[in-house]
Amino acid sequence: MTMSDKKRIILEANDLKTYFPMRRGLFQSVYGYKKAVDGVSFKVAAGETLGIVGESGCGKSTLGKTIMRLIEPSGGALWYMPEKSDKNLDLFNLKSAGELFSYRKKFQMIFQDPNLSLDPKWRAYDIVEEPLLVHNVCADKKKRSESVYALLEKVGISTEMAGRYPHEFSGGQKQRIGIARALALNPEIIVADEPVSALDVSVQAQVLNLMQELKKELGLTYIFISHNLSVINYISDRVMVLYMGRVMEFAMCENFFKKQMHPYSKLLKDSIFTFEENSREKFLKKFERDELMHKEVADLTVVDKNEVEKSGDYCFYNPRCNYKTDKCLKQRPRLIEIEEGRYVACHNYLK
Repeated sequence: MTMSDKKRIILEANDLKTYFPMRRGLFQSVYGYKKAVDGVSFKVAAGETLGIVGESGCGKSTLGKTIMRLIEPSGGALWYMPEKSDKNLDLFNLKSAGELFSYRKKFQMIFQDPNLSLDPKWRAYDIVEEPLLVHNVCADKKKRSESVYALLEKVGISTEMAGRYPHEFSGGQKQRIGIARALALNPEIIVADEPVSALDVSVQAQVLNLMQELKKELGLTYIFISHNLSVINYISDRVMVLYMGRVMEFAMCENFFKKQMHPYSKLLKDSIFTFEENSREKFLKKFERDELMHKEVADLTVVDKNEVEKSGDYCFYNPRCNYKTDKCLKQRPRLIEIEEGRYVACHNYLK
């Protein structure tokens, strides 16, 4: 995928795959694989926000965790391009755990549910201090304390609240603590896995505004995962649409929301309820008329262990698509550039 030469590419994925073995029986023998991420490629420029969107089960979170190496990939490559360096580092081909550990500071993650990602037995201060201790950053205790308090203040948690435990904070405040922890090591890239989906709508706006301010102030690069297209529209520079582990469409955010060229992208966009008169009624009427939209679709990403490489050579979206042809049943559509910066994986994309 081509991007402007003025922007430094900081992260590039090529044919990234994540397969999970399916087991059964007394001896838990492998009978097949779940292809959660199936050949995803993309580039991220320094300082931009890449929004990843799709319905539940499409592989968004698995992709984010694979980028972080919280889940080991089954194939492909992920290159990280450090600033002021000519060497591109393949994060999937590091020689040792120690080498991976040394680059952990550059990549951090904000998790979806702060109730699960924050240790209930630790104070807010301890949670933010932990990364500094693990990576032996700021050995001087006084300076480390100053750093922790400064991070909490930066995300809107006062010094007086640093001694409180997670249950003493609201949902939005807990997520702010999670953001402060992610910032502790001065990362370059933050993977945000649906960071506002568990929050009230008014609090979502506050957290999104905070993330935008931190991005500008610290020069961060975000990979922002969400099922909410309204959130993606607000925070993203580019949008990548996933369906059953595959990329359906990739475009600049502004262009994507003006017009969707993949039938699945259009379905996602049309499902947004707005404040316009009768918007909900219009969608429900369209949903009722279109039988394919609510058709029960089998999980096409589960394949026999002997068929992993050659299976799925067709369009996974065809059972729900009104534009399908015989070609869709026989040949997997490749992600091709149909206009500058616009990529679509569809034989019959919307023009």
